[in-house]
Amino acid sequence: MNERELSLFKLLSATDIGAIRFFRLLDKFGDTELILKASKRDLMSVEGIGQAIADTIFNSSDSGKAEKELETAIKNNIKITFYYNSDYPKPLRDFADKPLILYIKGNILEKDFDSISIVGSRRISNYGKTVTSEFASYFAKKGITIVSGLARGVDSQAHITALENKSRTIAVLGNGLLVNYPPENAKLQEKISQCGAVISELQLRKQPDRGTFPRRNRIIAGFSRATLLTEAALKSGALITARFCAEYGKDVFAVPGSIYSSISKGTNELIQNGAFIALGPHDMADQLKWTSKDKISKTNKLPSLDKLELEVLSLIENDSAGLPPDLIAQKLNIGISETAPVLLKLEINGLIKTTPGQIYVRAY
Repeated sequence: MNERELSLFKLLSATDIGAIRFFRLLDKFGDTELILKASKRDLMSVEGIGQAIADTIFNSSDSGKAEKELETAIKNNIKITFYYNSDYPKPLRDFADKPLILYIKGNILEKDFDSISIVGSRRISNYGKTVTSEFASYFAKKGITIVSGLARGVDSQAHITALENKSRTIAVLGNGLLVNYPPENAKLQEKISQCGAVISELQLRKQPDRGTFPRRNRIIAGFSRATLLTEAALKSGALITARFCAEYGKDVFAVPGSIYSSISKGTNELIQNGAFIALGPHDMADQLKWTSKDKISKTNKLPSLDKLELEVLSLIENDSAGLPPDLIAQKLNIGISETAPVLLKLEINGLIKTTPGQIYVRAY
């Protein structure tokens, strides 16, 4: 960890300021080290920074807390990545409320960004367990990463099914990585870190509370291409994940349940309010344009693509948020006039599509 990262780590270890306050501080002072050296008065001149936060930031440099946290992470084979690092998950980068730091146990691969999150009630019924297993198994067998929150009920069943199908799974925690919550999932948490990754933005020994779970849910929503709720009550935390998905422009799917079941009222209401109805994994895959063939096999069917066309397609495929024409041109060091006909050909061939704002994304 270099000096710049250490100063940022000290700041984040000292206080939970969040992305919005952090970038306000950065706009004011220009550098993390200068934030740590600022007076309390100057810190409090930034919107959202009160006396308590200013005191914590002011005292953070000499506390030794960051160094101890870093030492503990290294000892437990936990990687730390910041929002600007190349190994930071791409799908999260463009959100205003993105986590500034992530603790990762295991490995995150490029293919994990083309994932589906499956979430729902902690109080799972036999019906919920069956449909969760069916959907998770279907996508796992296609090699699609399953993301969830390691909670009791639907989350645990989604992770377990992925592992049973020898597929990758990502668990996003509402506590630190050195806390086992729920305690009965300690072994499951370890298995996930070996067959995917367990991630959190929270300090290693942070205990869960009512505020940490919504924060976890926004990461689940942002990380995944789409979210499926298989069973959820009206006040289920999984509905928070669905709301974040809607805010982020991600697809939300819900499995309908009995009108007499309290733990299906949330999913039924989501469908009533516009979520895609998930009557089976095949329907969901069709909606998402997911097929059993991967991206490579599809592009291999188009040998007529020249080098530039393949480069443009590769750029778009590897950026889950999509790219505008000017950024594509910039990345390839070519003119906009050269980019336009390439994009048109790829779109005609059904490999990419245009979304609002002239953002190009893959079409499958």
